[in-house]
Amino acid sequence: MFQKFYSAINAMRHKISQQAGIQYIKVSSIEEIKDVPKLDYHDLSELDLRGYKDLFDYAPTESMLRSGIRGWTTNVIWPSPDKMPDGFHPMEIMERAKRPNTNAGATGRGINIAVIDNMLDTTNPEYATQIKHFEGPVDGSQIRMNNHASMVVGHIAGRHTGMAPDANIYFFTKTTYQDRKKFDQEICKVLQNVIRFNNAQAPENKIHILSCSWGARKKYSPQVYELFDQLEASGVKILLCSSDDMEIDYTISGRDFMPCNNPNMTDVQPDVQAEGEHLTYMFANTRYTPDKIVGIPTNMRTTPMGADGWQYNITGGESSAAPYIAGVYAAALSGNQLFMTRPDWQSELNDILKSTATQSPDGNYMINPTGIRNRVSEIVRQMEMDLIKQKSTAQHE
Repeated sequence: MFQKFYSAINAMRHKISQQAGIQYIKVSSIEEIKDVPKLDYHDLSELDLRGYKDLFDYAPTESMLRSGIRGWTTNVIWPSPDKMPDGFHPMEIMERAKRPNTNAGATGRGINIAVIDNMLDTTNPEYATQIKHFEGPVDGSQIRMNNHASMVVGHIAGRHTGMAPDANIYFFTKTTYQDRKKFDQEICKVLQNVIRFNNAQAPENKIHILSCSWGARKKYSPQVYELFDQLEASGVKILLCSSDDMEIDYTISGRDFMPCNNPNMTDVQPDVQAEGEHLTYMFANTRYTPDKIVGIPTNMRTTPMGADGWQYNITGGESSAAPYIAGVYAAALSGNQLFMTRPDWQSELNDILKSTATQSPDGNYMINPTGIRNRVSEIVRQMEMDLIKQKSTAQHE
């Protein structure tokens, strides 16, 4: 009876997907999925996965593998429970990994974050209400919706997944990557649109943070950096995936700070608490020491995708760390807008991130969102007291 019911449910899912123009991939052997980065529209109902617990690496205790299945979506058809690994419940894992912002009051309200990424489906209820501005591709082309963009926005302003669920999102679509020169030309057009948009806004609606889950280096992309300079001069905090400065200074500095998985590229490693041997290897690299690295928890997280549904990623990276940090900063600045009147407040935020990081017993550092918020609030309270003293002094002169 149970098997018949389960088969009926699977048949219904096949029918619904076909109506949407999507065909499930029927999987008949483990070999067909061993190297699939993320399971999506895969029908695994014929498999017996009881002997393949490690394939999914859903609760790693040692170093994370860099191959095999790295996640799944709500579109997967799994085998019946009697053919699943002991303790492996993918939907429960996905639900637990949403990890919403639990910092009461620090939800990013009043903070405006511009995002430049792939084509976004703006209808997902997880973040739809926070999209206050949307611009499609600059060349007017039709680009397919991309789950990457949903992941990015979900990390910032997702109701169940975002670090700043009340932040306002201004979304600008970038071109799909072709070659460096073409990409930079298109990015320049997008950045020019961002600048024009920002210049037209009332003070309370201007952009505070720009989150870019892609990289640019000044020596390769000088025109892109000229536009970044304009945005930063207008009071925007910029997050990137790479920068020239990181080849010189491995500590966090200015806008040129962005985590990634490649230890040869930057000074921040996502999710150090789950990296095990890989992290030890990175620390052994002569270019890096533990006090130069702040871990960003981007592994084992669930984010929205497309118009609806969820995607679970076992390993994160620079693309998910950028919006995570944008959300952390937005939560810290919410109600503390006075902080953004300070000279070089953008780089000061990064200094605060570094100084408030939590150190584990083995010497690794992890970002501390609450610590960042508390430190920004302390600075703002002192600024407010100084303003009161100045006003009082002026009245008595």
